[in-house]
Amino acid sequence: MTSTTTAPRDPQAVAATPAADVVHVAVGVLTFKRPEGIAKLLDSLGVLTMSAERPYKLSVVVVDNDPKGSGRAAVEPFMASSAFQLIYAIEPEPGIPFGRNRAMDEAPADTRFFCFVDDDEWVVPGWLDALLEVRARTGADCVYGPVEPVYPENPPEYFIKSRVFERKKNEDGARIGYAASNNVMFDLPLFRQMGLRFEERMRHTGGTDYLFFNQAVRKGAKIHWSDAALVYDVVPANRMTWKWVIQRQYRLGNTFAVADQLHGTPARRAYRLVYGAARVALGAAMSPALLISPSLGMRAIIHGVRGAGVVSGILGHSYQEYGKAQA
Repeated sequence: MTSTTTAPRDPQAVAATPAADVVHVAVGVLTFKRPEGIAKLLDSLGVLTMSAERPYKLSVVVVDNDPKGSGRAAVEPFMASSAFQLIYAIEPEPGIPFGRNRAMDEAPADTRFFCFVDDDEWVVPGWLDALLEVRARTGADCVYGPVEPVYPENPPEYFIKSRVFERKKNEDGARIGYAASNNVMFDLPLFRQMGLRFEERMRHTGGTDYLFFNQAVRKGAKIHWSDAALVYDVVPANRMTWKWVIQRQYRLGNTFAVADQLHGTPARRAYRLVYGAARVALGAAMSPALLISPSLGMRAIIHGVRGAGVVSGILGHSYQEYGKAQA
């Protein structure tokens, strides 16, 4: 990354910059009964740094997917923030894709770049500038960044050694073929021109962000990696169990298959079925590693359970992980 001097974001300095040089960036956050999480995220967005080379105006769109508006009290203290314009909206239709689509719809009309982060995350001060720097350097249509897990006190040792909560990283600036909504920025006018929306028929399955960005790649969008655009993600203690890990890995595999059922070709679905069966077989073959290596043992579980999720999805089962939470 190019070395530049950054400073706390100064709205007066932004106002003094020629309008043509200032881009409007909107950050979208979908929240559901996580008042502490959304407050921590908004705190971190309020202290972002900005390079003089990449001035921006910032808006934050918070979409509450609780019809009762349980997140309003946590959001209201930030409505007078001088660091960003805050837009709060309630999306009464349950389901993640409805909330994400609403967030994009609520973005100010002059928004150039749109970001998504989750309500159980917070960003480092240089997060947005790092996304903008990679975009300027590579000409990316979309920039994706790392998510670092933050574990509870005294976490189960096996789950730390297995690295199951850690995500893949890439070389800074590298072009990649995927993204998710947990730390991403994209060219909003371009994505609207492509007709991209989150798939509302997958309201409770999860994985609509995988499909959204996969469709963008198919339409020619260029996605690049920003290694400095770091986001921290809380891993609650109740997720550090075998039950949760197995359910999540099954859902991830199932999600890919459900997406192919809705938008894939017959050939793609046939490939997915063979792929799923192969991962089940690989997981079974690797299973003895559970006794000697946490990392290899967890890989065996991931292969087997994700493969089972893929096969079941192609055969017609849609696992509704988020329906349980919103019920």
